[in-house]
Amino acid sequence: MSFFEDYNLDEIKNEVEEVAFRELERQLRAIRNEDICKCIDCVQDMACFALNQIKPRYAVSLLGSIFTKVETETLIKDIETVVQKSIEKISQNPLHSKS
Repeated sequence: MSFFEDYNLDEIKNEVEEVAFRELERQLRAIRNEDICKCIDCVQDMACFALNQIKPRYAVSLLGSIFTKVETETLIKDIETVVQKSIEKISQNPLHSKS
């Protein structure tokens, strides 16, 4: 058997991802500016850029998940700021031509 067959790693979850994705969605919905590209490539780049700047909070159990969610909620202002900067950065430097 292989490592991945012996151990179920699918249950490991980074609790920060969900918070960051919700914040990215909230901020993008609030932006009416047509200069900001919201194509799938740009939004994925924004998400990756933001997540690479936020310390991950991994959990595998319900108790661990509750603990990390509480810890993550205390960082919401930091996550809001990182997401805002990620939107600005990717919008100014998309990996495709602006059209």
